[in-house]
Amino acid sequence: MTLGITYREANVFDLPVFVSLDKELFPYSPWSTSQYKEEFSSPTRHFVVALDDAQSIVGYAGVFAPGAAEADILTVGVVPEHRGKGIAKALMALITDWASTQGSTAMMLEVKTDNTEAIGLYQLLGYSKLNVRKDYFGAGLDAQVMRLELS
Repeated sequence: MTLGITYREANVFDLPVFVSLDKELFPYSPWSTSQYKEEFSSPTRHFVVALDDAQSIVGYAGVFAPGAAEADILTVGVVPEHRGKGIAKALMALITDWASTQGSTAMMLEVKTDNTEAIGLYQLLGYSKLNVRKDYFGAGLDAQVMRLELS
């Protein structure tokens, strides 16, 4: 894990921060407060946060893991000034471990095709490119679908 960064399970008090960061990090498809509330209320969803020394959320990730099936990564985000420090990798490990304990057989995700940093990280973590979903994030915003088999 990264020096000076701590990790914990997200809670309902983090919702305003998630919504605010989503608007900053994903302006083309941010989630609303009601969407996050719905996701947080489900036992098949798990969200984690990365905190800096001041206990501010600098990264977050969420996964949907319904059991003995594929888990779907819902979101992964790290604020720009904290990128390249291993935070996204640590968040991915936390949600992957949780999905594994739920019996998930694989991890699936969608990432913007022009997000080469994230795609590089996912490949480093063992994800394979499957296909491209046209206009997944909006008009002209295609998604690379990726998958990781869990043993």
